[in-house]
Amino acid sequence: IFQHRVMLHHKDKSTSNIPSPHKLTDHHNCWHGVSTIAAQFDKYLQQLGKTPLDRDELSNLLDTLPTPDVRINHNPLKVFIYTIEQLEDTNTTRRTHFERDLQHFMGLTSPFDDFSSQAKSNVNKVTYPEYIDICQPEFDSLRKSLVKEGKKSSEWIVNQFVMAEDVVVSDVEYFREKLRAWGEDPCSVVREK
Repeated sequence: IFQHRVMLHHKDKSTSNIPSPHKLTDHHNCWHGVSTIAAQFDKYLQQLGKTPLDRDELSNLLDTLPTPDVRINHNPLKVFIYTIEQLEDTNTTRRTHFERDLQHFMGLTSPFDDFSSQAKSNVNKVTYPEYIDICQPEFDSLRKSLVKEGKKSSEWIVNQFVMAEDVVVSDVEYFREKLRAWGEDPCSVVREK
């Protein structure tokens, strides 16, 4: 998301300074929603009230997010949760099943167009000097922190959130597989290739 915010910064011709990603490590040091704290997706999902929170989870939620941002309200609506990989799945059978599940969840009578064939509006071929390569050694500590938070978030989501009665997942095993990758260093995979 850092790259996307940098692109928007240049597109909007903003004159403010883009902070170093090394400084975006807590809710006090956040830039347009970018920080390692913002990567803790479990904290935002916990506020939907779909799962009970024990004392430690509640304490961690309150300690992690700025207090004015924490609102735990049981949302009576069902939640359909998915990963980007499900939208771009090259396995036609699985992707078509996902598209049908989403269509049914939304109560639509017409099927979706093939998601994988849709033009991507947020793909930018221009690069900016502030873009980073997270696999470079100078970002090792930042990446390690993101992977640690990704692992915690994915474990809570796959072990608790998707088990909630009001949460709908298409192909829960594929979803879990993709979320578990949040706890793996993406650069170790790149280096192995």
